[in-house]
Amino acid sequence: PHPTQMSPGRQGSMRRRSLLLLACPLAVCLLQQSASRGGAFVPGTQTGRHLLPLHGRPCDLVAGSTQFRCKSPPGRRHRVARQVFIENPVITLLGAAAALLGFQFISADSNGSALRDFITKNTNIRIVDVTSEAEIEGKIASGPTHKPVIRGSSVEEVHWYVDGKDLPPVHWYIRKSSVLNRVLSEGGLGFAESYMDGEWDTDDLERLTYEMLRLEDRTKELGWREVSLIGTIVLGALKGKLLPMAGESVSGAEENIGKTYDDDTIKIYERMCGKHMQYSCGWFYRPDWTLDEAQRAKMDLVATKLDLKPGMKLLEIGFGFGALANYLASKYDVQIVGCTLSKAQMKWAQTHNSHPNIEFRYSDYRKVEGKFDRVYSIGMFEHVGRASFETYFNKVYDVLKDDGIFLLHTMGWAKRGEWNHNAFVSKYIFPNGELPTQYLLAEEFSDKWHLEDWQSFGKSYVQTLRCWLDNIKTWEGMDEYDTSFKRMWEYYLACCAAAFEKRR
Repeated sequence: PHPTQMSPGRQGSMRRRSLLLLACPLAVCLLQQSASRGGAFVPGTQTGRHLLPLHGRPCDLVAGSTQFRCKSPPGRRHRVARQVFIENPVITLLGAAAALLGFQFISADSNGSALRDFITKNTNIRIVDVTSEAEIEGKIASGPTHKPVIRGSSVEEVHWYVDGKDLPPVHWYIRKSSVLNRVLSEGGLGFAESYMDGEWDTDDLERLTYEMLRLEDRTKELGWREVSLIGTIVLGALKGKLLPMAGESVSGAEENIGKTYDDDTIKIYERMCGKHMQYSCGWFYRPDWTLDEAQRAKMDLVATKLDLKPGMKLLEIGFGFGALANYLASKYDVQIVGCTLSKAQMKWAQTHNSHPNIEFRYSDYRKVEGKFDRVYSIGMFEHVGRASFETYFNKVYDVLKDDGIFLLHTMGWAKRGEWNHNAFVSKYIFPNGELPTQYLLAEEFSDKWHLEDWQSFGKSYVQTLRCWLDNIKTWEGMDEYDTSFKRMWEYYLACCAAAFEKRR
């Protein structure tokens, strides 16, 4: 059957509510909930045939001839609620930071040399110390000289460097001798910020980042120097555990979204996202598609999984620039209420994607009332944070009709554990955001939902991000952004492409 075909098991007269989860790097999940909040099974023969949980551990999908069930992870239950261990978390964070900084400067002179040897041994990176800009003239991939592979005749052609066979080294051109020690002491954030500061360049930013990601599981070879890398992650995790995150309140969420999407950055999305203005991955069902073709395919995929009928009432949580709502209202004759906390996106959507069947609201999802046949959310869940996951799912449950479907499209994280709120993306791109892992989607609040479909197409984000970089790399007509900002944005697109390529 076609990958978008709905399960025949959803047909019939059973009274159930349904939830559809769409995730880019993780998966697409279709969940169905019993109207009595007790049942966990739905008849069907094809629903989960293509489901492949990451590593097969966090979410154990049980497939029989007629039933599919999402079970809790084996062993100890993981709780969503944070635990506060001390009276003053700020003092703990400051104390941990001071201890970490003190440790980092022990034998600082030898740290750079140790990291250099570690990288040379375990990657295909060739480190070049730059003494004159003339040495690297014409060799750097930056701005208009980025050359991402945005499409190909085969999957192998698009994902050309993953197998690593017979490839020349990727060059890391270092301008300041302090870069290596900065990376060792500050981790991924130091790696990113030193690039933003112009302290290094490369002939392939995405591939260099991919090679650096290969080091994640080998840092024990650094011996005691690994402590500084672990420390940066611990500090980021402590920030999320001990300090309240802004997104947990409506006003905090409004502040975060306002930082991400404002009037000053709209022109970036207009240049970058293509004609459909979708700031989420397209579905590159075919590797030779353009970005616009892939985004159209993703919108059709969403519509098919929602199983739309004329006259249905839909809620979209975080409608972005309004393109998907306009597409569904126009093609399927459905009524849509969309909510957002971005004033800039609200204005853009009303100007470019208004439709008689659409009501765009400036509102937090927690304030929406009423009942809907379908609820869907594309690329908004990353802003919620684990402390609010239960609130989010329970709100959707309350507004969804019996036998309704909820589709959630989200990026995800392959490794369980605490989220590092001190990372580059959290600091510069999605303030206080967090990517969910599989086990977080199987917490106790999910017991009343039934997982009907789970589809992963995170590899499509590789091509999407490359297309975005290719669209924006000249920065034509955007002189108001300084060099550091432009390098930050290019690094964001390239490093995320590398992370998706690595299935991270």
